[in-house]
Amino acid sequence: MVKKGSEAYQDPELSEDVVERLQRCYQRYAKYSPDSKDSVRVMNKSNVEQWLIDINGQVGRGSEFRKAAREMGWKEIEKDDDNEEKNDNEKSRIVLPENGILTLNGFVNVYEEELRGGKFWGIAHDLHVMNETLPNVGTFTARFDRMYCTASLTPSIVLDTIATNPCPNEIEPSDHLPVAASFRVAGLN
Repeated sequence: MVKKGSEAYQDPELSEDVVERLQRCYQRYAKYSPDSKDSVRVMNKSNVEQWLIDINGQVGRGSEFRKAAREMGWKEIEKDDDNEEKNDNEKSRIVLPENGILTLNGFVNVYEEELRGGKFWGIAHDLHVMNETLPNVGTFTARFDRMYCTASLTPSIVLDTIATNPCPNEIEPSDHLPVAASFRVAGLN
């Protein structure tokens, strides 16, 4: 899934195979031609809604929805002096722009952001749902969850959790194993 030579945790890039799969998926969803003379198809709002329903079960949920809306031109409404109804803590509701277009580049960008967010499983799920199942390359065995501390703390105890079976399973209900540590304040006994 990750391009060879790119770090899975620092600036990862999608592999050529995954990009080709995403291109095929995009072509299946892209039904709209902005110019009747042009044969290039793009994803309009209804095409994007169909894709989101397929991968997330509905429109309006999932990071793919939020990223696609931004790729299509959605922008958060800035608070102005005349807008007294908007509370300082209130966020603008994300919507798919009525006349927005999701380009192939924008579609791939959605999944590049998923990859940078560490959502390998989400990409694999979406590809499977879109009939582009990735080949089975065995069980993922790397560690992804981390705990950081500053130089003012010294780790005193670290819980190293290891699973012998792929997670989730009947013993571990999550695909994330617990991460725990105790720290001492440096310079104190």
